Amino acid sequence: MKPITKSKYMTGLQCLRLLAHSTKKLLPEKTLAEKQKLSQGSEFEKYAHMIFPKAIDLSDLEFEDNLKKTKEAIEKKKTIFEAGLKINELFLRADVLEYTKDGWNLYEIKASTKQKPEHIPDLAFQKYVCEEAGLKIKKCFVIFLNKEFIKNKKIEAKKLVDIEEVTDKVNKIENIKENIDLCLKVMNQEEISEMKISPNCNKPYPCPLKSDCWGSLPKNNVLQLTNWRLYWKLFNESIVDMKDISNDTKLNSKDEVILEAGLKDRIMILKKEIKKFLDSLKYPLCHLDFETFDTAVPIFDKSRPWQKMPFQYSIHIQPKKGEIKHYEYLAEGNEDPRLDLIKNLKKHTKGSGSVIVFNKSFEIGVLNKLKEDFPSNKKWIEDVLDRIVDLAYVFQNFYYYNPNQKGQYSIKKVLPAITGESYSKLEINNGGDASALYFYSHILKEIDKKGIREDLLKYCCLDTEGMVWIIEKLKGMV
Repeated sequence: MKPITKSKYMTGLQCLRLLAHSTKKLLPEKTLAEKQKLSQGSEFEKYAHMIFPKAIDLSDLEFEDNLKKTKEAIEKKKTIFEAGLKINELFLRADVLEYTKDGWNLYEIKASTKQKPEHIPDLAFQKYVCEEAGLKIKKCFVIFLNKEFIKNKKIEAKKLVDIEEVTDKVNKIENIKENIDLCLKVMNQEEISEMKISPNCNKPYPCPLKSDCWGSLPKNNVLQLTNWRLYWKLFNESIVDMKDISNDTKLNSKDEVILEAGLKDRIMILKKEIKKFLDSLKYPLCHLDFETFDTAVPIFDKSRPWQKMPFQYSIHIQPKKGEIKHYEYLAEGNEDPRLDLIKNLKKHTKGSGSVIVFNKSFEIGVLNKLKEDFPSNKKWIEDVLDRIVDLAYVFQNFYYYNPNQKGQYSIKKVLPAITGESYSKLEINNGGDASALYFYSHILKEIDKKGIREDLLKYCCLDTEGMVWIIEKLKGMV
């Protein structure tokens, strides 16, 4: 009988098929970006541990030694990091098990900036195992990052860490035993659980099997619609192919476009709205894109937990007529890249033309943080912010829609749909990998950065050059 851990339990709550694949070690290897994010949890744990100075750390011990030392520490009424408990088919390593005269407190350490709903069933499972092992659990807590913390030289653990009691929420969780039994059944059976597509494919975490499961859907399936309440309702009623949507189904205007484009296999264009957008642009256009990395525990002064730290940008200056010019910046060392980036960005964004971005919330967020952290640059950053125009607006509003977009309007979907160009031939072809590769090659210096720099420059360049191509294609439509 394979034992169930808290991670297996949480996996089973999300999807039993995912649990079966995980148990049989059939999941795809984690991406570098996923590994980098997971590593941040360990970094935060070091600071969370500092608020329990008298605790015994058992995290480095193997299975049997961990169980033995945990038992000894419990008998001595010591607070324990990575307390190991095994009772029948249940196994737990609790992040923090704290002794009090009224019983034991459970703490779950999460490298997030708030307590999240998925933390509660996690702790409920842990409480259940502890009580099955004969421990009285008095209170349950989540330890997480203080989102208001700003690094200034040495980090004080008490200022970095936030703690929230969630005992009442944990005690309301029911069906723990039933869920455990179901998970154990799946883990110990030979066959893989049947495919079940649901909102859980995306929560609490994106499922690594999603592309396989969703790949079985019809070419024009209802999950491509924008109204998620409607498409799950249709899906649960076994209406999966768009052609089976009844004529009396009320769709919003965007979903009407998706439906017509899919069923008629044609590109939908609203020339009047596209022309209005293009006429609003002020030349020369300054196409701008940032690349960033983030860490749970801030590593530079004047930065916060999980703050997007810009280390690279690409700019294409597009006049109404004439030569297009390209400028770029990529930080060199492992120091804070922001001041040097600001110095270069200030030169390259001069002028009064529109600053074109794709999905403006990201670039605006980066610029606002630069303004906040380095206020001497406030005036020119505000000028850039005032000039920002979001190219994604055309596609978010479905003024242009190609059924190849599958209901999506990210630049990764729009660029090949409208120009035929794509990111597929690049060594680095997504922001997550760009972030992780920069972090490991420049900040940690664990891998050689020479080839990575070339690939980073090519990737970021395509983001802004692609926007130039998209603008030109839109012009040709009107």
